[in-house]
Amino acid sequence: MRFKIYISPWMTIGTSLVLMGVVAFLGVVNYNRDKEQMGTLLQDKGAALIRSFEAGARTGIMGMMGVFANEIHLQILLEETAVQPDISYISIVDNTGTILAHNAKNLVGKIFLSADILKQLSPSQVPKWRIVEHKTGIKYFEVYKTFLPVPGKFDHLYSDWENGISAKKVLDPGNRPYIFIGMNVASFEAAMAEDLKHNIVMAAIIFSLGMAGVVSLFWAHNYTRSRKLLQDTRKFAAEVVTHLPVGIVVLGLDYHILYTNQVACTLLGTIENKMQGMNAKALLPGNIWSLYDRIKSGQQVAEKEIFLSAGSNKPIPVAVSAAHIHGQEGEYIGFMFVLKDLTEIRELQLKTQRIEKLATIGNLAAGIAHEVRNPLSSIRGYATYFGSQFEDASENRKAAELMAGEVDRVNRVISELLEFARPPDFKYTEIKVADLVDHSLRIVTHEAQTAGICITKNLEQGLPMLKVDPDRLTQVLLNFYINAIQAMKSGGRLSVQAGRRDASTLVIDISDTGRGIPMEDQPHIFDPYFTTKKNGTGLGMAIAHKIVENHGGSIQVKSSLESGTTISILLPINRKEANAR
Repeated sequence: MRFKIYISPWMTIGTSLVLMGVVAFLGVVNYNRDKEQMGTLLQDKGAALIRSFEAGARTGIMGMMGVFANEIHLQILLEETAVQPDISYISIVDNTGTILAHNAKNLVGKIFLSADILKQLSPSQVPKWRIVEHKTGIKYFEVYKTFLPVPGKFDHLYSDWENGISAKKVLDPGNRPYIFIGMNVASFEAAMAEDLKHNIVMAAIIFSLGMAGVVSLFWAHNYTRSRKLLQDTRKFAAEVVTHLPVGIVVLGLDYHILYTNQVACTLLGTIENKMQGMNAKALLPGNIWSLYDRIKSGQQVAEKEIFLSAGSNKPIPVAVSAAHIHGQEGEYIGFMFVLKDLTEIRELQLKTQRIEKLATIGNLAAGIAHEVRNPLSSIRGYATYFGSQFEDASENRKAAELMAGEVDRVNRVISELLEFARPPDFKYTEIKVADLVDHSLRIVTHEAQTAGICITKNLEQGLPMLKVDPDRLTQVLLNFYINAIQAMKSGGRLSVQAGRRDASTLVIDISDTGRGIPMEDQPHIFDPYFTTKKNGTGLGMAIAHKIVENHGGSIQVKSSLESGTTISILLPINRKEANAR
């Protein structure tokens, strides 16, 4: 088998640069390490010389107890110690920087360094080091510390040293002098320069190898650019397709699924990685696959609207379109379905229709009220009058009472219509949710008990205060309570729960165990005059919906036949004034 190995020029350049960086880093590390080791070595050597010098001085002094100090040949000890290789000078100075002793006698009494610099160096009993450059341009590795030849208790044994220097300046325990040993660093710098030169040569070799690799692979540069451009284009197209707000399903020549995005998997109720490679005929619903058959037969098919369950009880309206996929030379290479979720569009259409209906009803309400309400009062008055002219159990009396009752019903419808069409006039006040629920349930308790219905409530602890119109929200709750009670003909359970949906929303759930709402009726339950009750006006739910919307909230309905209904009232915890108009 033949294997093609592709090495990018940029990989070669990168490798070369990395190697150069590694060599440079290692060179710096080695240089610093060698410098540190050399410094430590020279410091140890200087410290050892100082200790030897102090020991020699101490031995000479201690071996000469009772002998005058001018018999101590400190100068000889300095000169003999300085004879060692790499030792350039040994100097003992006081705290003003004046030389007390030096291997070069002619420097005794002169200034070795200023008092300020000496203070900055702050010599101690622990040896320290520095690199100094003298006026001659020669650099020296200098080790220095406090000079401690003998303990202070022997100071009285010595008089004066050579050249009139007092022994107390050397032996005073409260003001000890300092010893400086200078060593030539020429060999040290030569070794460092050699290491630096070696590192530069290695970096140059690696850079040359990298450049050679770039030149040798330059012929593949255009191919690399084209390949990268193609990959970027594919990546860009894949990202665009993945994040499109529509579902995409791509089939190969053998009807197997080659690609799906997350939207398509959500609409089809499947998992994305499980769809790859599956047979599309077995996976896709028949109302989608029929579109493939029609297009394959040569028919021109526009966008088709279908419903998908997607594993939920509520069907999802979806617009499906399909198209052939052709290659660069026009050959057929696959097929593509495009699925567009119409849920939001349908909800927007329903909301628009509802608003249009509300506007129409509002325009009619005022005229109906004035044209009908006054005559109704007269009709009811005459019906009551004529009814009083007949005996209580007579048919005429019953007919008159029926007429008055129907007039009352019409008047109630007109009153609800006016309530629905009247501009909102809400009086907001802060109230506890528990108080609102308790008050509303207290009103329907007797009616529920009479119907054999058990009422339960579950209110979350620590619910926040709501700024609402208590009377209007009580009206909303009572409307839903009464609908729930009327839906449970043979008794049941009415449950009320209240709690936080999230940090900014409070939800009140009203559930019953009644007969439920048919699926086809659910989109219309808030439409004006839509009712399934024999004597209903069809305005109660619309009025409740309007009140909740004016509070900045919304209503959600979940229902299925013979399983009951749950109405969820969602209210903002921090209501904005803009939503309350």
